[in-house]
Amino acid sequence: MAKLNNLTAVILTKNEEKKLPQCLKSLSFVDRIIVIDDGSTDGTVALAEKYGAQIWQRRLDDFSSQRNFALDQVKTEWVLFIDADEEVSLPLAQEISRAIEEKEFAGYRIARKNFIFGHFVKHSGWYPDYQLHLFKSKKGSYQEKVHEQVEVKGKIGQLKNDLIHHNYGTISDFLSQLQFDLYTGLEAQQLVTSGYRFDWSDLLKKPADEFLRRFFAEKGYQDGILGLILAIFQAFKEFVIYAKVWEIQGKQEIKNGNLYFLKNLESGIREKLKEISYWFLSSQIDEEKNPFKKRFLKLKRKIFSK
Repeated sequence: MAKLNNLTAVILTKNEEKKLPQCLKSLSFVDRIIVIDDGSTDGTVALAEKYGAQIWQRRLDDFSSQRNFALDQVKTEWVLFIDADEEVSLPLAQEISRAIEEKEFAGYRIARKNFIFGHFVKHSGWYPDYQLHLFKSKKGSYQEKVHEQVEVKGKIGQLKNDLIHHNYGTISDFLSQLQFDLYTGLEAQQLVTSGYRFDWSDLLKKPADEFLRRFFAEKGYQDGILGLILAIFQAFKEFVIYAKVWEIQGKQEIKNGNLYFLKNLESGIREKLKEISYWFLSSQIDEEKNPFKKRFLKLKRKIFSK
């Protein structure tokens, strides 16, 4: 297909030598590519130059600032933000070409198809994972330091084709010190900046709530062992965030003594175990086909939830 001269693709990079070629190849339909690089020490910059990208060097302070800096460099009417581990399929490229000719919308959400540890993850909030990646460059600006969101002035549409996201390739990738430490640190600092005061019970509640949401409410169990692993990892990530808040705010200790601490910890654990039982039974009800067994499970859930 012909190159789109009214669209710029933007990629934020730091040591993306392995992932970047696939992304850049998929952008052959874009006339202009901008790379904002955070001091890569591998072949990232040379690769980007090979594909004709324009390079800006900027140290990452937070993701919104990095993306807003990129927006300042965009001269075309439309911009497509894409990560180095993402790729645009030909059907999506063709759909983008048609979409930016429309006058009705100022931006479009695109579903991301996440591949984690080599598998397409269909649940746990990983799919369809809509992201507002395509919008008119002068109509948008990014907010929040981590998990940044773009605010676009105007109507937002939704594309049908998926953006392929080659997410974590291995468990080591998920737990890599660079990414894991960076994201948990930024989220902890954001909580502190927003006025949150550390509560030790959140070390239990927040990870447990994240696990219950991912594995049960968003049906992660339907992805089998992979769904269980990812739900536990996301819960662990929440734990690290609140542990870092504890560290930032002075490593406070329990003031009312060990007995108070143990009693409240026991109470909190019992409450979460009760919630887990409820969710297990609810999920079994959803999966059960036999109407009599389904009715029995509902009765059992009613008794356990009291």
